[in-house]
Amino acid sequence: MTLLKPSDRRERLEKIVTAWWRWYAALGALGCAAYFVVPTTVWGQSVFVLVGASAVAATVVGTRMHRPRNRSAWLAIAMGTALWVIGDIVYEWIHITQGSVPYPSPADAIYLVGYPVYGFGLFLLARHKWRPSERGHVANSAIIMVAFGLLTWVFAVQPSLGGGGISGTAGLVDVAYPAMDIFLLGLLAHFVGSRQWRTLSYRLLTVAVALLVVTDTVNNFAIVSDSSSDRSVFDVGWIMSYVLIGVAALHPSMRRITNPNIESDAHLMASFTTPTVVVLTAATLTAPIVMFIEVVRDEPIAQWGWAVLLCALALVVLVMLRITDLLRLLHTQTVQLRAVADTDHLTGLANLRALEHRLWGNAGESTLLTVDIDRFKEINDTFGRGLGDQVLVVVAERLRVVADDSILLARLAGDEFALCGASESMDPAALAHRIQLLFATPFEVGNMTLLIEASVGVASNSPGDGEDETTPDRLVQRADLAVQAAKAAQSRVAYYDRSMDRDKSEQLIMLGELTTALETDQLQLHYQPQIDLTTMTVVGVEALLRWHHPNGTVLSPSTFLPTAERTGLIRPLTSYVLTQALAQRRQWMTDGLELSIAVNISTRNLFDDTLIDQVCTALKEFDCPPRRLTVEVTETSAMTDPIGATETLSILHAMGVQVAIDDYGTGYSSLAYIERLPVQELKIDRTFIGGMAHNPAHAAIVRSTVELARTLGLSVTAEGVEDEVTMTALRELRCGRAQGYHLGRPTSADRLPALVAELNAHLNTATGERIS
Repeated sequence: MTLLKPSDRRERLEKIVTAWWRWYAALGALGCAAYFVVPTTVWGQSVFVLVGASAVAATVVGTRMHRPRNRSAWLAIAMGTALWVIGDIVYEWIHITQGSVPYPSPADAIYLVGYPVYGFGLFLLARHKWRPSERGHVANSAIIMVAFGLLTWVFAVQPSLGGGGISGTAGLVDVAYPAMDIFLLGLLAHFVGSRQWRTLSYRLLTVAVALLVVTDTVNNFAIVSDSSSDRSVFDVGWIMSYVLIGVAALHPSMRRITNPNIESDAHLMASFTTPTVVVLTAATLTAPIVMFIEVVRDEPIAQWGWAVLLCALALVVLVMLRITDLLRLLHTQTVQLRAVADTDHLTGLANLRALEHRLWGNAGESTLLTVDIDRFKEINDTFGRGLGDQVLVVVAERLRVVADDSILLARLAGDEFALCGASESMDPAALAHRIQLLFATPFEVGNMTLLIEASVGVASNSPGDGEDETTPDRLVQRADLAVQAAKAAQSRVAYYDRSMDRDKSEQLIMLGELTTALETDQLQLHYQPQIDLTTMTVVGVEALLRWHHPNGTVLSPSTFLPTAERTGLIRPLTSYVLTQALAQRRQWMTDGLELSIAVNISTRNLFDDTLIDQVCTALKEFDCPPRRLTVEVTETSAMTDPIGATETLSILHAMGVQVAIDDYGTGYSSLAYIERLPVQELKIDRTFIGGMAHNPAHAAIVRSTVELARTLGLSVTAEGVEDEVTMTALRELRCGRAQGYHLGRPTSADRLPALVAELNAHLNTATGERIS
């Protein structure tokens, strides 16, 4: 004998149990057929009782076998069904022993007791425990019960009672049966509106109730003839109801018919489905329809008027309850939708819409602080947008520290946050200082530690001279202008003033002036020498663009290039720099001075399809060997789109053009990542070079960068050499090249040969003398 494992025994038992409901359904169908096939009425009624008893047994067995959570509901259903079966037995016993069954009989009493017990089980099954939102489903059932009750009374019960009204026990029973059917019909409406409808067991039970109500209605009101042979045709409804009860109890899905754990509002919403609303509307119209029919039939108003009046009053009260529920549901959903519309889904903070509402709601003057994460795009481009979102979440959590009930913290868009409150209760300077202190501590994001900086712009909506009241949109714009100014300030904090508006308009004017400058030779190149620290000679220059403005000032690239980058003007500017620089190099070659030349290109240039053609054209036009041209890109530019940058720089490198990373050390990328790019040179940012003499950390960074770059085969140029001590330290580190004010300021093309000669003559002897 082979012993099965416990898991195998459980699996086999589950298969057997799962098949029971199918076997029972098949046997029930045979029982229904046998009821009509057996030769005598006694045998037919015996089959009827056996099917009913089997339904009771199946319900009890299914409850013990599947162990549903609401076991009491199924036991109540079994008890109600058992009372009906007992009523069937009593009815047949009286018929056999006495030859006829009196009306009413003891069987009727048992039948009528079974209805509320059975209905109570159904109610427990549909609604395991009471909720306030349950009232909606109960009201729906009550409306249907009142409407069906009115129809039953006016068109069935009233005519059957005649002019004598309800008299004696028989009259009460005549009314009790329709009342029980009305009760079950209300529960049926409750069933259809329930969330458990998706389980097969629940649907089978619903069909069983529907068959029971229909068959009761047909038999109670003698819609068919009174002959037993005709009436027995409709008995199939009762038999099928028994069978479906048993199948529903044996089906495995009965254990999943539990009270759904849903929110009260969702529960209330379920009572307003489209089919439910259609049925309720039809039920509400029952009273006027009945009144119209009775008036047309010319029936005495005394017979039906009071019933229509009472039902109409009940329907009005119930409909008012439903309207109250609907209004409450709409109000709740409106509040929820408003909350969703005013919330930033990533951080959970208020959004721009909520901020504008707060600003409109402030009675007095409001102050707005805008917090913008510096170089957030680099974080996204380097680590991915997923980590960028995590950064926004941790920044939001840290900013919550400075927000209280009087200050609204919001996320405006992207990497921009805002704090808003009444000016009288805010100290913007202290608040901005606290924010900067919060950002001084590194952020733990995932498994990384990031040092993140932020700029803070402060603005208020106090109207200036001759200004109207400041709108929320205008206040946000002021704060944005202030935060842009803060990015250029050492403190990273700026306060709005009206000159910032002028600056913005001046940028628009600058675009037109810059176009004119290109056409009228207002732009000039200055050249800063680059020294080979091994040979101590000038080996190249960096071309630096200057704008000699008609107002007499000389503007550096940082003043106008950002504006040019935002437009297509950066392309002709780059072409101008390449053409002028290589033309000047050829002129120096003619004069006997051979130098390499470096030019800077912007982020937009790097991803411009015409850049390669511009470089090729300039090299050919001025007979410049590609190795004598160095193209400098910032670390930030290269990391904006590493794949696109690699493609462009690889083409330049294949042409023989040298590629350098400018301002290295100011971004988030590592040297190991930069090494993947086709670059040959690193230019260490002046921030580290200038601090070497007095900051050991900066000195260590420069030392490690030089050593690692040399290991990777990259040359290194130090920017910002301001004194002899720094130059000597760089030579000891075996840094390749250097440039800075100590080694020569940027100068015009006509003065450069003299400066180069002077530098070459004095570099080996001058120690602390500053050459200009």
